[in-house]
Amino acid sequence: MTPEEIRAVAARIAERVAARRDWVPAPVRPEPPGRPSPGQLPAWAGAAQTLSDVAPVPGRKTPSGRHRPAYDALTAAWRAAAAGRGPAPLPGGPAAAPAERAAGGRTVAIGVSNRHVHITQADVERLFGTGASLVPERPITQPAQFAARERVRVVGPKGAIDGVRIVGPVRDATQVELSASDCRTLGLDAPVRHSGSIAGSAPVRLEGPAAAVDLAEGAIVAARHLHVSPNDAARWGLADGDHVTIVLGAGERRTTLHDVLIRSGKAHATEIHLDLDEASALGVGTGERASIVGRPTRRPARAARAGARRLITERDVAAIGARGESLGARGPYLLTPAAIDRAKALGLWTGP
Repeated sequence: MTPEEIRAVAARIAERVAARRDWVPAPVRPEPPGRPSPGQLPAWAGAAQTLSDVAPVPGRKTPSGRHRPAYDALTAAWRAAAAGRGPAPLPGGPAAAPAERAAGGRTVAIGVSNRHVHITQADVERLFGTGASLVPERPITQPAQFAARERVRVVGPKGAIDGVRIVGPVRDATQVELSASDCRTLGLDAPVRHSGSIAGSAPVRLEGPAAAVDLAEGAIVAARHLHVSPNDAARWGLADGDHVTIVLGAGERRTTLHDVLIRSGKAHATEIHLDLDEASALGVGTGERASIVGRPTRRPARAARAGARRLITERDVAAIGARGESLGARGPYLLTPAAIDRAKALGLWTGP
């Protein structure tokens, strides 16, 4: 086709398109009426706002005349976008905190845990007499667990605490969970550990009406952790052994807890456990709510032969401390000299 023929065909096509009654022309934004006031965003400019225009602080402008953004709103917007939880920007000012706390509905109850003892059947009989067994007094949140009527006296080098509750049913190893304040009262140097991780923990004495039991190890300061039921784990994409970030508290006490261990399975009901010291510092109590934010982190399981201690280098120390563990010469790890120095510098070392 010649250029003239192409132009003629194009003209005919344009003619036919213009003649169609069902043709909808593309929308055209009208020109704005007049000039906007300096520093003010006109209504028609809403689609062109930049992040710096989010939630302007009333009465505060930059030298260029633009509003100064509310930085809490920017922070909330960046966090929401990074976590993939929803559209940004979020509202600024007081509305930002509840919006972030909602965290897509992943809220959990807070359970404040007082000092208590988990115990073997053999130690029950030593403390309370041959043939003795734990008598349930009341159920607790976690399935099949209960607060027993039996109580013991916990004794350390510098003092003792009477009437410490036993939590049943019986376990394979006896373990005493204390707060850091309790440890100061007793004169114990107990490490921060997750329940069941008592290798190299502090020695302690238990006294009952029938006899006393001296434990070579077993006293720990319980690390914060989050129990999650199977249904909630499936809804939230969590698995046993994951680590998550938790936001809790209100106002000036609002706090973010990092690297909180997930414990999930049929024997777990959804609840985050803190000890009395932590709850008091954060200004929270049993029954209040906390939120899971962001995505979980997962650590691959490491195979190790029975009895072997993993070698820890200087680079590993901070990560172990973030999990709520402390380090010592009698602990489950073998540390390099540089790792020991790093642990002491970070306040994680419990040995001499």
